[in-house]
Amino acid sequence: MGQISKPDTNPIIPAALNWLLLGGVGYLMIGQQKKGIVSIVATVLLSCVGVGFLIPFITAYDAYLLGQKLQSGQSIGEMENGLEFLNAIFK
Repeated sequence: MGQISKPDTNPIIPAALNWLLLGGVGYLMIGQQKKGIVSIVATVLLSCVGVGFLIPFITAYDAYLLGQKLQSGQSIGEMENGLEFLNAIFK
């Protein structure tokens, strides 16, 4: 998988986008397209059973952690996670 490098990333922006827009738009902004699409689909599907509202909070924090990593000059993978437990979903 490719590496994403965006040192000009402000970690607040992808976090806010994930929190406010279906839990995945922030991932799309930082270059994690597959992860963003999976998060958006999961948010919509899980909203049908009443738990979809949780995903934007979790993905917002994850996007913030990844944004901090990018801002510090490090690269991230296309499916890399800032929160360890997300590796069970996005690997």
